[in-house]
Amino acid sequence: MTRSRTIRRWVAWSMVVTLVASIGIWSVTRDRLPSRIRIATAVKGGLYHKFATLLAPHLTKTTQRPIILLDTEGTADNCRRLRQGSADLAILQSGSVAMDGLIAIVPLYHDVVFVVVRRDRGIAGLRDLAGRSVVLGLHGSGMRASSRALLDHYDIDASSLRDTERYFLDLLTDESLDAAIITTGLTNPDLEKLLATGDFSILPIHEAEAYGLRNPAFRSISIPQGLYGHGPSLPPEPLATIATTAVLAARADVSDLLVKRTMIALYESHLRNDVPMLIPPGEVGAWTRHPLHPVALTYLNPYAGMDILTNFMESLAAGKELLFAFGAGMYLLWDRWRRLKEREHSRALEVMKERLDDLLAETTRIERAQMDTVDTRELENYLDEVTRIKLTALDELTHEDLRSDRMFLIFLMQCGNVINKIQAKISINLLVPPKTETPG
Repeated sequence: MTRSRTIRRWVAWSMVVTLVASIGIWSVTRDRLPSRIRIATAVKGGLYHKFATLLAPHLTKTTQRPIILLDTEGTADNCRRLRQGSADLAILQSGSVAMDGLIAIVPLYHDVVFVVVRRDRGIAGLRDLAGRSVVLGLHGSGMRASSRALLDHYDIDASSLRDTERYFLDLLTDESLDAAIITTGLTNPDLEKLLATGDFSILPIHEAEAYGLRNPAFRSISIPQGLYGHGPSLPPEPLATIATTAVLAARADVSDLLVKRTMIALYESHLRNDVPMLIPPGEVGAWTRHPLHPVALTYLNPYAGMDILTNFMESLAAGKELLFAFGAGMYLLWDRWRRLKEREHSRALEVMKERLDDLLAETTRIERAQMDTVDTRELENYLDEVTRIKLTALDELTHEDLRSDRMFLIFLMQCGNVINKIQAKISINLLVPPKTETPG
């Protein structure tokens, strides 16, 4: 007895320890959101920062976490912060940095290259920039990386340029600056402020298609006529240039839950009203520069698993003879099983019909017997007997087909008629007692 009690206690404690350990492992390994979400943007006033500012309230709503926007030097700085763990999300310029240890969540909008020059400096084409004061962007920014790549394409030595490591808005306050190569979205507020002065024009990139072929991160694009300017509209006609993509990225080990809530904030809110250039979710699938996070792919294409089913069915088609034989065998087994069930069904129905015949015969016997009876006690016994037969039938004869059969309905009517007859005779007896012969 003591040994049995010891074993039971050991089993109980083992279960408790297992439960506690399971809860501990679950609490450590479960997918959780960070206590606050830090987004690395770029220079305050630029489009990356503006976009993050517009995204922040929607992301707060979906995550119930405070959002912190980090002012940075740009893409390279953002990558560094992601890898160091000092940022949870970041906006990067596609093609300007390596994505080692990082993963793209979703492309956001097109980053367009603008070659902006002062109207009075006689700069008619890109090659005229050689030796000039040209802003290329801050050190480590994606803007600077794309500017250097464009200069290389036109065989312009970047080292021959002056004052390159500046922010392009400095053109408003420093007239010694001749031009700037700016990579940003079409609605960058700082770019609009610069072009609204009427002092600048935008140069076309005539070799846009060729550049796109040699640089997979870029493609040719056209800036719509009259998009900028309050005096002379800019550009005066559709203008050819190149564009890459602004990408929302994170560390490769980012929380799946954070990715999902971010996708909801991007596409299930009113963000698109404030950011009309946001790439629609239906067009994201055509973007192949970097593989997207699996959770983002599932969100964008919830029926992706159907591809697996399609491949499976195609593999089955290759062995259609075997599949047909298997199907035929299954049909034969099913048909055999169906026939057995039908026989059992029929046998059960026959047994119940025989039982119904017996019960019907009993009610007929009672009906005949009560005809010659005037004794109230005997009539009450007959009434009880008919009622018992009826209840027996309702309890035993439960087969659906039998219940809907005409004979079962006749049986119930027969029981009802006999019961009514007997009850009527009993009532008459109670009102008019039967005559009894008196001794003579």
